[in-house]
Amino acid sequence: MRWRQVAVAYVVLAGLAAEYWLVERPRVRPEREAAPEPTRPRFLPVLSPADVREVRLTRGDRTVVSRREAEGWTVVEPVGTAIPSDLIGAFATALAQAEEIARVGRADADSFGLREGATRVELRGATGAPVVVTIGAANPTGTAVYAQRADSADVVLIGRQVRYYEDLIFQALTPERAPETETGAPIGG
Repeated sequence: MRWRQVAVAYVVLAGLAAEYWLVERPRVRPEREAAPEPTRPRFLPVLSPADVREVRLTRGDRTVVSRREAEGWTVVEPVGTAIPSDLIGAFATALAQAEEIARVGRADADSFGLREGATRVELRGATGAPVVVTIGAANPTGTAVYAQRADSADVVLIGRQVRYYEDLIFQALTPERAPETETGAPIGG
């Protein structure tokens, strides 16, 4: 290669570098400095996870009441039930930190599973009135659940993990005793 070809190569390289520096680089920079996405409002803005002292879940005719004590969560009702303390804590934290994914608005509660089959949750803090929430059915895509605060007519979507922990709590309840069979009756008959 001759020195003139090398010089031309350097001039072209310098031109491309200048074009990048002056034209392309400013286009890339605003994308990196984009404004942060707005945060979603919390479903229960009045209650933080650390404030929750008692959780009462009612689904159908089954009720679970647990209280936070020094060593963790203790199940008060039904007596003798062994539900892991961390599971109750995870549920309380998930619900207290839940964000509103979407606000559905004022609508018929039956269409969102907020009546039959719904779970009524009562969270009590150290002070103040209890916070009452109804957790209904999952949305059609199964990614969130419908919920409604007792102090609001609006139905909102919150994260599915709240229902996941709720289901695990009710699954941990001891099943009702099986009816006794007749003695001497054949198995299965």
